[in-house]
Amino acid sequence: MEYIGKRISILRKENELSIVVLSLMDKVKSRLLFVWFFLWSLSGLVILSQIFIMPDPNTKIAIIVWMGFWTYFEYKIFTSYLWRKSGKEKIKIRENKLFVKRDVSGRGKIKAYEIDFIKDLRLFETQENSFFENLNNSYWVVAGERLTFDYYGKEIKFGIQLEDVDAKALLKLIKKEIQK
Repeated sequence: MEYIGKRISILRKENELSIVVLSLMDKVKSRLLFVWFFLWSLSGLVILSQIFIMPDPNTKIAIIVWMGFWTYFEYKIFTSYLWRKSGKEKIKIRENKLFVKRDVSGRGKIKAYEIDFIKDLRLFETQENSFFENLNNSYWVVAGERLTFDYYGKEIKFGIQLEDVDAKALLKLIKKEIQK
């Protein structure tokens, strides 16, 4: 087993390269994320309980609309928490295909890409002072991919929140393996 940095492990088998990129883990931030999730859930339940005692139908509609937004962010916080606790990206190269899977507790969808149609494998260029780049690289979201390639005119990204040094080393490794 080989390693790139603290989060990337590499296993070579006959005609196969397996790469595992662990999620970024910070115990203090994970606790804060859990507290956020707990308080968000509690606040939603308090608001939801009010729908049963409100006599005004317009207020009920407003609460239902608010609950739609609340549900979306509840889901996003929960998935971020699960990703931080047990998430990893699994990348495999075998049989002239690149497989990428975002694995959370053994679950996730495997996406397969034929190597012959992968174009321009590169580092994803980030803008230094961009609000959205700072948001994508924050601990609270599952985003901030560092590697990308074009596949049938679509941009495919992976390598969530990798350090520059690790992203460059991983890019070099994958390019070398693909060119075999």
